[in-house]
Parts: sequence; C-alpha cells; structure tokens
Amino acid sequence: MQSDIPVKEIMTREVCTARKDDTLLTASKKMIKFGVGSVVVIEDGRPIGIVTEKDILYKVVSKNKLPSKVKLKDIMSTPLITIKPTTSLREAADIMRKRGIRRLPVVDDNGNLIGIVTDNDILSVVIDLGEFAELLKNEYYEVEEMSGKCEKCGRISDRLYDIEGLKVCEDCYEVLR
Repeated sequence: MQSDIPVKEIMTREVCTARKDDTLLTASKKMIKFGVGSVVVIEDGRPIGIVTEKDILYKVVSKNKLPSKVKLKDIMSTPLITIKPTTSLREAADIMRKRGIRRLPVVDDNGNLIGIVTDNDILSVVIDLGEFAELLKNEYYEVEEMSGKCEKCGRISDRLYDIEGLKVCEDCYEVLR
C-alpha cells in the first residue's frame, strides 16, 4: 500500500451520525438508510462515541433489550479513536489492526467530524493499487486485429500480443506473462 496517500482521499464524507440521547431504534433506521454498520455519536459537531453492529449484538440483542428503550449513550464505545484527514492509509490501517477496530472517524483541527474511514475503504484502495501494479508489472497490450508470425516460436497466429516490444502468439503470451 502506498503509505503517502492521506485518508482524506478515500474517506466517506457523509457520515451516519446520531445524538447520545437518541434511541437505538432511531439510530438503526439511520444505519439502514445509509447502508452502514455503525453510527457515530456526536455532540456539538464533535464525535464522542460510536455504536457498531458488534455493540448492538453484545449490549442489546444478547441481553434481550428493546432497541426503542436503549439510549446510544448507554451502549456506545468510548473513548473514540479518531484520526486527522492527513493521516496516511498505512497509519490508519495500523491503528485499526492494533486496536481491533474497523472504523476511524476523521476530525479536523477543531475536533469536528468531517468523515470516516473503514477497513473496506482501505481494502478497496489496496485492491485497486494491486490490480494497477499488476497491469504495470505485466506491461502487455493486446494489438488489435494484428495477425502474423510469433517472434518467439515462429508460429502464424490470427492474434498477436505485444510484450515488451515482442509480438507473440497467445501460447507464448501465457508463458511470458
């Protein structure tokens, strides 16, 4: 993973938020609307806690509590671990791994919530970078409608591929990749 990419490049800016006195029922409806697995609890624009699917299972469902009676302040995880928008992806991933968490709210210099980064966000970037690196590593380009003699094995082919300036048939292409 490129360590110099700041989280502000990939963070989600529209964060699912709620107030500490909101009920879990209200918050869970917001989570469904946003299509996410957590809600950041805010007070005066600043994040003070987070309620995740795990919190709901451990602190509500397993104790047979009614979501309409449970206040977020009673089940939110605190203290909240946050990062700055300039934090690198590598550092964010290290924080998640070391702390055993999957979400990091992003705050500005005043502590106001401006986004959130999840493990899926980081994984998507890693996969994209990996696929891009693989393309660069292979450095192959299909030559459209080119037929002729393979410069590796000498066989005549309807389709040739260019690998590092060498025009090769499909079989040789597979070997050289």
